[in-house]
Amino acid sequence: MPEEQEEGKTVYILVVDDDRFANTLVQFVLTKEGYEVETADNPRGALQMIQKREPDLLILDVTMPYINGFEFSAKLRAEGYEIPLIFMTAQDTIEAKLQGFNIGADDYICKPYNHQELVARVQAVMRRIKKNGKGSNQSIRVGQLELFPAELRVVIGGKHAVTLTPTEMHVLRVLMSSAGQVVNREQLLAEVWNDNENNSNIVDVYIRRLRVKLETDAEKPQYILSVRGIGYKFVGR
Repeated sequence: MPEEQEEGKTVYILVVDDDRFANTLVQFVLTKEGYEVETADNPRGALQMIQKREPDLLILDVTMPYINGFEFSAKLRAEGYEIPLIFMTAQDTIEAKLQGFNIGADDYICKPYNHQELVARVQAVMRRIKKNGKGSNQSIRVGQLELFPAELRVVIGGKHAVTLTPTEMHVLRVLMSSAGQVVNREQLLAEVWNDNENNSNIVDVYIRRLRVKLETDAEKPQYILSVRGIGYKFVGR
Protein backbone atom coordinates (compact mmCIF):
# COMPACT_ATOMS: atom_id res chain seq x y z
CA MET A 1 0.00 0.00 0.00
CA PRO A 2 1.34 3.47 -0.80
CA GLU A 3 2.20 5.98 1.88
CA GLU A 4 -0.46 8.70 2.13
CA GLN A 5 0.32 12.22 3.28
CA GLU A 6 -3.20 12.57 4.63
CA GLU A 7 -6.28 10.41 4.68
CA GLY A 8 -7.67 10.10 1.18
CA LYS A 9 -4.77 11.85 -0.54
CA THR A 10 -2.67 9.75 -2.90
CA VAL A 11 1.04 10.49 -3.21
CA TYR A 12 1.81 12.27 -6.49
CA ILE A 13 5.09 11.29 -8.19
CA LEU A 14 6.70 12.94 -11.23
CA VAL A 15 9.16 10.82 -13.25
CA VAL A 16 11.61 12.63 -15.55
CA ASP A 17 13.63 10.58 -18.04
CA ASP A 18 14.38 11.19 -21.72
CA ASP A 19 13.77 7.47 -22.30
CA ARG A 20 10.02 7.33 -22.80
CA PHE A 21 9.91 3.54 -22.47
CA ALA A 22 11.62 3.81 -19.07
CA ASN A 23 9.08 6.45 -18.05
CA THR A 24 6.18 4.24 -19.06
CA LEU A 25 7.61 1.28 -17.16
CA VAL A 26 8.14 3.23 -13.93
CA GLN A 27 4.68 4.74 -14.27
CA PHE A 28 3.14 1.29 -14.69
CA VAL A 29 4.98 -0.19 -11.70
CA LEU A 30 4.18 2.65 -9.30
CA THR A 31 0.61 3.22 -10.49
CA LYS A 32 -0.03 -0.44 -9.81
CA GLU A 33 1.01 0.22 -6.21
CA GLY A 34 -1.57 3.00 -5.87
CA TYR A 35 0.56 6.08 -6.53
CA GLU A 36 -0.48 8.86 -8.88
CA VAL A 37 2.31 9.07 -11.47
CA GLU A 38 2.99 11.50 -14.31
CA THR A 39 6.01 11.57 -16.60
CA ALA A 40 8.09 14.08 -18.55
CA ASP A 41 10.81 13.31 -21.11
CA ASN A 42 12.78 16.55 -20.63
CA PRO A 43 13.58 18.95 -17.78
CA ARG A 44 11.90 21.94 -19.45
CA GLY A 45 8.59 20.13 -19.63
CA ALA A 46 9.08 18.84 -16.10
CA LEU A 47 9.62 22.37 -14.76
CA GLN A 48 6.37 23.55 -16.35
CA MET A 49 4.54 20.67 -14.70
CA ILE A 50 6.15 21.39 -11.31
CA GLN A 51 5.19 25.06 -11.53
CA LYS A 52 1.56 24.04 -12.01
CA ARG A 53 1.58 21.32 -9.38
CA GLU A 54 4.45 20.46 -7.04
CA PRO A 55 4.89 16.68 -6.74
CA ASP A 56 5.32 14.82 -3.46
CA LEU A 57 8.30 12.96 -4.97
CA LEU A 58 10.52 13.47 -8.01
CA ILE A 59 12.25 10.52 -9.71
CA LEU A 60 14.93 11.95 -11.97
CA ASP A 61 17.30 10.51 -14.55
CA VAL A 62 20.82 11.97 -14.62
CA THR A 63 21.88 11.69 -18.26
CA MET A 64 19.59 13.90 -20.33
CA PRO A 65 20.22 16.33 -23.21
CA TYR A 66 20.72 20.08 -22.68
CA ILE A 67 20.65 19.89 -18.88
CA ASN A 68 21.45 16.80 -16.83
CA GLY A 69 19.61 15.62 -13.75
CA PHE A 70 22.18 17.03 -11.32
CA GLU A 71 21.95 20.48 -12.93
CA PHE A 72 18.17 20.36 -13.05
CA SER A 73 17.98 19.40 -9.39
CA ALA A 74 20.30 22.27 -8.45
CA LYS A 75 18.11 24.63 -10.51
CA LEU A 76 15.00 23.53 -8.64
CA ARG A 77 16.72 24.05 -5.28
CA ALA A 78 17.87 27.52 -6.37
CA GLU A 79 14.27 28.42 -7.23
CA GLY A 80 13.08 27.40 -3.79
CA TYR A 81 11.66 23.94 -4.50
CA GLU A 82 12.47 21.31 -1.87
CA ILE A 83 10.86 18.31 -3.50
CA PRO A 84 11.94 14.90 -2.18
CA LEU A 85 14.17 13.39 -4.87
CA ILE A 86 15.34 10.00 -6.07
CA PHE A 87 17.94 9.81 -8.83
CA MET A 88 17.50 6.78 -11.10
CA THR A 89 20.35 6.38 -13.56
CA ALA A 90 22.85 4.11 -15.25
CA GLN A 91 25.67 6.18 -13.74
CA ASP A 92 26.82 3.83 -11.00
CA THR A 93 30.21 5.29 -10.09
CA ILE A 94 30.83 6.29 -6.50
CA GLU A 95 31.59 9.84 -7.71
CA ALA A 96 28.17 10.13 -9.36
CA LYS A 97 26.41 8.73 -6.30
CA LEU A 98 28.21 11.13 -3.97
CA GLN A 99 27.35 14.04 -6.26
CA GLY A 100 23.70 13.03 -6.18
CA PHE A 101 23.56 12.76 -2.41
CA ASN A 102 25.50 16.00 -1.96
CA ILE A 103 22.90 17.77 -4.09
CA GLY A 104 20.26 16.56 -1.67
CA ALA A 105 18.92 13.31 -3.11
CA ASP A 106 16.91 11.12 -0.75
CA ASP A 107 18.00 7.99 -2.64
CA TYR A 108 20.00 6.89 -5.68
CA ILE A 109 18.90 3.90 -7.75
CA CYS A 110 21.14 2.41 -10.43
CA LYS A 111 19.77 0.97 -13.68
CA PRO A 112 18.93 -1.77 -14.33
CA TYR A 113 16.84 -2.10 -11.21
CA ASN A 114 14.39 -4.60 -9.77
CA HIS A 115 10.79 -3.40 -9.79
CA GLN A 116 10.19 -4.57 -6.23
CA GLU A 117 13.30 -2.70 -5.11
CA LEU A 118 12.02 0.48 -6.77
CA VAL A 119 8.71 0.23 -4.93
CA ALA A 120 10.46 -0.50 -1.62
CA ARG A 121 12.79 2.48 -1.99
CA VAL A 122 9.93 4.84 -2.88
CA GLN A 123 8.00 3.61 0.16
CA ALA A 124 11.07 4.09 2.38
CA VAL A 125 11.57 7.69 1.20
CA MET A 126 7.91 8.53 1.74
CA ARG A 127 8.03 7.03 5.26
CA ARG A 128 11.05 9.17 6.14
CA ILE A 129 9.28 12.28 4.84
CA LYS A 130 6.20 11.48 6.90
CA LYS A 131 8.30 10.81 10.01
CA ASN A 132 10.25 14.05 9.61
CA GLY A 133 6.98 15.93 9.39
CA LYS A 134 5.99 14.95 12.93
CA GLY A 135 5.44 17.81 15.30
CA SER A 136 3.72 19.93 12.67
CA ASN A 137 0.30 18.28 12.98
CA GLN A 138 -1.35 20.82 15.25
CA SER A 139 -3.57 23.28 13.44
CA ILE A 140 -3.03 27.04 13.73
CA ARG A 141 -5.99 29.40 13.61
CA VAL A 142 -5.68 33.15 13.14
CA GLY A 143 -8.85 35.07 12.37
CA GLN A 144 -10.65 33.57 9.39
CA LEU A 145 -7.78 31.26 8.43
CA GLU A 146 -6.99 27.86 9.94
CA LEU A 147 -3.84 26.05 8.80
CA PHE A 148 -3.64 22.25 8.95
CA PRO A 149 0.12 21.61 8.43
CA ALA A 150 -0.03 17.82 8.24
CA GLU A 151 -2.78 18.01 5.63
CA LEU A 152 -1.13 20.80 3.59
CA ARG A 153 -4.30 22.86 3.52
CA VAL A 154 -5.81 26.10 4.76
CA VAL A 155 -9.50 26.61 5.49
CA ILE A 156 -10.77 30.15 5.00
CA GLY A 157 -13.87 31.24 6.87
CA GLY A 158 -14.57 27.66 7.90
CA LYS A 159 -15.68 26.80 4.37
CA HIS A 160 -13.20 27.33 1.55
CA ALA A 161 -10.25 24.90 1.59
CA VAL A 162 -6.97 25.67 -0.22
CA THR A 163 -4.26 23.08 -0.88
CA LEU A 164 -0.63 24.09 -0.29
CA THR A 165 2.73 22.68 -1.29
CA PRO A 166 5.04 21.63 1.60
CA THR A 167 7.18 24.76 1.22
CA GLU A 168 4.15 27.07 1.04
CA MET A 169 2.87 25.44 4.22
CA HIS A 170 6.18 26.03 6.04
CA VAL A 171 6.25 29.71 5.03
CA LEU A 172 2.64 30.25 6.11
CA ARG A 173 3.18 28.39 9.38
CA VAL A 174 6.07 30.68 10.32
CA LEU A 175 3.99 33.77 9.50
CA MET A 176 0.83 32.59 11.30
CA SER A 177 2.83 31.49 14.35
CA SER A 178 3.97 35.12 14.67
CA ALA A 179 0.66 36.72 13.70
CA GLY A 180 0.65 40.48 14.14
CA GLN A 181 4.46 40.59 14.30
CA VAL A 182 6.90 41.41 11.53
CA VAL A 183 8.86 38.37 10.30
CA ASN A 184 11.99 39.36 8.41
CA ARG A 185 13.24 37.59 5.32
CA GLU A 186 16.32 36.24 7.12
CA GLN A 187 14.12 34.47 9.65
CA LEU A 188 12.02 32.89 6.90
CA LEU A 189 15.14 31.78 5.03
CA ALA A 190 16.58 30.21 8.17
CA GLU A 191 13.41 28.45 9.31
CA VAL A 192 12.06 27.28 5.96
CA TRP A 193 15.15 26.78 3.82
CA ASN A 194 17.89 26.46 6.48
CA ASP A 195 19.62 29.22 4.57
CA ASN A 196 21.31 32.19 6.16
CA GLU A 197 22.45 33.72 2.89
CA ASN A 198 20.80 36.76 1.35
CA ASN A 199 18.47 35.00 -1.06
CA SER A 200 15.28 36.88 -0.30
CA ASN A 201 14.01 36.40 -3.86
CA ILE A 202 12.94 32.87 -2.89
CA VAL A 203 10.93 34.30 -0.01
CA ASP A 204 9.24 36.84 -2.28
CA VAL A 205 8.34 34.11 -4.79
CA TYR A 206 6.59 32.04 -2.13
CA ILE A 207 4.83 35.03 -0.59
CA ARG A 208 3.45 35.77 -4.04
CA ARG A 209 2.25 32.17 -4.42
CA LEU A 210 0.52 32.27 -1.06
CA ARG A 211 -1.19 35.57 -1.85
CA VAL A 212 -2.51 34.19 -5.14
CA LYS A 213 -4.00 31.23 -3.26
CA LEU A 214 -5.30 32.99 -0.16
CA GLU A 215 -6.12 36.59 -0.99
CA THR A 216 -9.19 37.83 -2.80
CA ASP A 217 -6.88 40.21 -4.66
CA ALA A 218 -3.18 39.28 -4.60
CA GLU A 219 -2.26 42.88 -5.47
CA LYS A 220 -4.13 44.20 -2.42
CA PRO A 221 -3.42 41.61 0.26
CA GLN A 222 -5.41 41.54 3.48
CA TYR A 223 -3.68 38.65 5.26
CA ILE A 224 0.02 38.76 4.29
CA LEU A 225 1.22 42.36 4.45
CA SER A 226 4.59 43.69 3.28
CA VAL A 227 6.73 45.69 5.67
CA ARG A 228 9.05 47.62 3.41
CA GLY A 229 12.73 46.81 3.77
CA ILE A 230 12.11 44.25 6.53
CA GLY A 231 9.79 41.40 5.70
CA TYR A 232 6.16 40.39 6.12
CA LYS A 233 3.39 40.35 8.71
CA PHE A 234 0.39 38.04 8.91
CA VAL A 235 -2.80 39.78 9.99
CA GLY A 236 -5.84 37.79 11.12
CA ARG A 237 -9.20 39.12 10.03
